[in-house]
Amino acid sequence: MSELSDQAAQALGDALGAEHAALWVHGLANAFAGEARVRGAIEEATDQHLRLRDQAEQAMRQAGLTPTPAQPAYAVGDVGDQKQAIELLITAESDCQVGWRSVLDNAEDPGLRRLALDGLTTSATRATRWRLTVGKQPAVENFPGQPS
Repeated sequence: MSELSDQAAQALGDALGAEHAALWVHGLANAFAGEARVRGAIEEATDQHLRLRDQAEQAMRQAGLTPTPAQPAYAVGDVGDQKQAIELLITAESDCQVGWRSVLDNAEDPGLRRLALDGLTTSATRATRWRLTVGKQPAVENFPGQPS
């Protein structure tokens, strides 16, 4: 990987930070998952977030940067049941979409752009799945990752 511009490096660090937070949130949500299908979806999502986190860390190291570290905990508000946990998962996926879209918008390296597109599309797909699970409409966003 070639050297990253300051904007691309910042965007990649932000996307990595969102992946760290998503992993933490998925661990929390799993504690409130009452249905086997929800637990299975959380496990699948966790595996994808781990993969994206690892690839983002590797990309940062290849560019000579220090990867953004995970926080010990994240402020998420009250979660007391499966529905609230899923709402939190939707927020985490939305944050990942914003991070990866920023990488896509700022990076020139083709490999990093592929990673960003993968992160954006998988997060958008998972967010849609979670919205459908709790009956939230519209289930699909028009422009995933667009900052509000």
